[in-house]
Amino acid sequence: MRTDTNLPHGATEPHVSGVCHSAPLKVDATQKYQSVLLVGPPGVGKGTQGELLARIPGMYHLSSGEMFRQLDTDSHLGQIFHKYATLGDLVPDEITVQIWRDYVAAQVAERTYDPARDLLILDGIPRNVAQAALIDSDINVLKIIYMVCENQEVMFQRIRGRAAKEHRLDDAEEAVVRYRWDVYKRETEPLIDYYPQEFIRIIDADTIPAEVLHQILAAIVPVQKMHFSLSLM
Repeated sequence: MRTDTNLPHGATEPHVSGVCHSAPLKVDATQKYQSVLLVGPPGVGKGTQGELLARIPGMYHLSSGEMFRQLDTDSHLGQIFHKYATLGDLVPDEITVQIWRDYVAAQVAERTYDPARDLLILDGIPRNVAQAALIDSDINVLKIIYMVCENQEVMFQRIRGRAAKEHRLDDAEEAVVRYRWDVYKRETEPLIDYYPQEFIRIIDADTIPAEVLHQILAAIVPVQKMHFSLSLM
């Protein structure tokens, strides 16, 4: 797998479908993606907030779930991912991060995401400390949005309601919901201690989506203005 010298450090030639390879957007090979991480337990509303942020000019929301859904199953990495997913196993961190690198490179090539203009909102990746260490060379983390909801049952109800709405009935089962919560507590929550504490902004997610969005924007708009030229937005 060759490295494209026009892509940021660690990014390789895309392996996702639908990529336009003509006249790719050139990016300094040493450049890091200016990023904000969305972190929070299942059902806290990261997906909802990510979709809202994606509609704001100058912000690009990257969901790991959407990334995996768009993965070309005929590609080398796609076949590896499918093998683990079929067995119900977690994809190794190194493979997950390589898929992420290829996906981001594809978005840059398609001009869907412009690192010089857009703040990258990462949702679902890094999923754990190991992945965070692997992508440290690719991203410059400007802020960690740590969404919390004190009422655990409210989050469980959100997951079950979403599962029923999207016809994902397996996710509506109590055992599945609580397992996802346990995985989050064990693997993802330690990210909060991995990054400098001054980067962390705690967001009260136990309120209406508009109020949650207001809190998030208050945290990330200042860093966006600091790191991006207003004339490019």
